[in-house]
Amino acid sequence: MRGSRLWWAGVLPVSALLAAGLAAGPASASAAVAPTGVQQVAAACTVAVGSVTDAGDHYVREYTATTPPSMTGETPGLLAMFLDARLAGSMVKEPVAGGSRYSGWMIFGSVMWAVSYEADAQDKPIAGTFKTARVGGGWDGYSYFETSRTTTRTNQYALRSDGTLLRWTMSGSTWAAKASAPGFSSVRAMALISQTSTYDTFLATTRGGALYSVRVPTTGAFKPVVKLVRPAGSGWEKPINLVAERCGQYGTLLVGIDRNGENAEMFAIGHVNGTATVINELHWVDAEFPDPVYFRMTGRPGLTPPLNGE
Repeated sequence: MRGSRLWWAGVLPVSALLAAGLAAGPASASAAVAPTGVQQVAAACTVAVGSVTDAGDHYVREYTATTPPSMTGETPGLLAMFLDARLAGSMVKEPVAGGSRYSGWMIFGSVMWAVSYEADAQDKPIAGTFKTARVGGGWDGYSYFETSRTTTRTNQYALRSDGTLLRWTMSGSTWAAKASAPGFSSVRAMALISQTSTYDTFLATTRGGALYSVRVPTTGAFKPVVKLVRPAGSGWEKPINLVAERCGQYGTLLVGIDRNGENAEMFAIGHVNGTATVINELHWVDAEFPDPVYFRMTGRPGLTPPLNGE
């Protein structure tokens, strides 16, 4: 993406964007409140991005909406244990006795696995705690995968190469209530931005450069509601991965990662409302993005507030 800045008609300065919905209180830069447990730098919001390197190493890096956006933290996790990882959903870091536990689902080749390991109080992985559980095969034809967790439910989502979007509802460790909807063959990248008791909302980019919101019910008939946010030709075709985090009460901090260019751009997005959505480009992140797999790092539901971008 570097070298082709995205400038939107109606882009507002950060202070105006905060007034439009990124701040939980009065419209000022100091009012931009990051979620509980997420490091703040100069009162700016932060997104924690997990990745798996070519060597199979798990890393957690924090990127903050400074000027320019920058990497403000890096934690190496379990090393050399995630070789051949291809896709991953959001990974949870939660407190346990003596440290923390990392857990989530990853696709290795064509097989989905549940994975977890523990780290000590200094975030050093603890030997012998790495665990895996095979979910099943047939995952080679998928381009996107995500997990949405709240205090009352866990849903799994995946985008198949034929343009079918799928949803499962977890019942313990069982993937149940499979549902699907066609019509997403033009989607390039997706990111979860909102979670409620009845629906999840994603931002989705297309190969033609458009940006859409996709609201999906978490139970019952799977009938996504798709709304245009920015039209084709707006420059959204570059990111291969999107990682989003809550910023303030109603906003979203979005990182668009172009793995081909090994770079990323950060955006502050107001409460999503179709083409009236306010988007502010915060420019390129002052860091490199060479890894093949990226995903959102989050906390345990109940300790971490849900996404609320729509």
